[in-house]
Amino acid sequence: MPAIMEGARFKLMTYNIGGGRRDFGSVLDKVVQVIRDSTPDILVLQEAAEWLDAERCWQSDASRIAHELGYLQGLHFGPTLSMQEHFHSDKPIFAYARSQGWVEWRQGNAILSRWDFVSSEDRSDAGGLYNIPLFHPLQYEGSRDTEPRYALLARIRTRALSPLIIGTHLSTLVGERGGPEWEIVGKSTEAQEMRFKQARRLLDLIQEHVLEPGELVFLMGDFNATVHEACIANVLVAEAGFVRLIPQNDLPTHLFKVQEPIDHIFVFPASRLLDYQCRVIDTLLARQASDHLPVVADVSVT
Repeated sequence: MPAIMEGARFKLMTYNIGGGRRDFGSVLDKVVQVIRDSTPDILVLQEAAEWLDAERCWQSDASRIAHELGYLQGLHFGPTLSMQEHFHSDKPIFAYARSQGWVEWRQGNAILSRWDFVSSEDRSDAGGLYNIPLFHPLQYEGSRDTEPRYALLARIRTRALSPLIIGTHLSTLVGERGGPEWEIVGKSTEAQEMRFKQARRLLDLIQEHVLEPGELVFLMGDFNATVHEACIANVLVAEAGFVRLIPQNDLPTHLFKVQEPIDHIFVFPASRLLDYQCRVIDTLLARQASDHLPVVADVSVT
């Protein structure tokens, strides 16, 4: 009987917590509890917010999660949208922030880890954070059609491995989905083309120094794309060789307009993935916390 290979184990979680912003943070307690119940080793957040309040004290979703759940070794926040840089009267949160006397408000992706972060160049050193734009409009117009999109990259250090963690949130456009009463002709095609270009930019970024040498990568986020869309099926899976971790309960991860998962976890390369278990966290608490359900995976890799 052949020996069973043992690998390093990680629990991964991706979670768009932006649904909680509907009431400007009133359900963050529930977001924290959802994460606490899953106890991930590596957590990637989308639409995490931080703001400089009227007393000039920073308040931060990601920092609060890190403090309450013990991510004392690592937290990286990568802003994508900023009140000071992108202020527009059509963005409700900006008007709210001004009414509260906030000096700044920012939203973006975050990576939290139970291990230290290290630089890509010298893995004995701390650092290695890169917040890379995948879509940067010439002018922000107050809606998600022109919202900047980024990939946040960070490398962690464990005893055995130093995987690269990538968290991202690709574009979605107003009117691309939601049924005939919501959809705008041509918007779905336009949005898919944008996501295709963003996935290609991500590959271009990591091709030479990460993919070609076969570095271990955990790619997670809200891709706003189903598995059949070209940015995933053609670019990430067929071309680059990423493996999508298929949840046992392959449920929609957006609560409203999309009937298939759009939040995903990928591992690269396939040869280093030994086994995994993946699931969508679909509980009453998760449905109350955000308009996205988180995806969690236990993986064994070499």
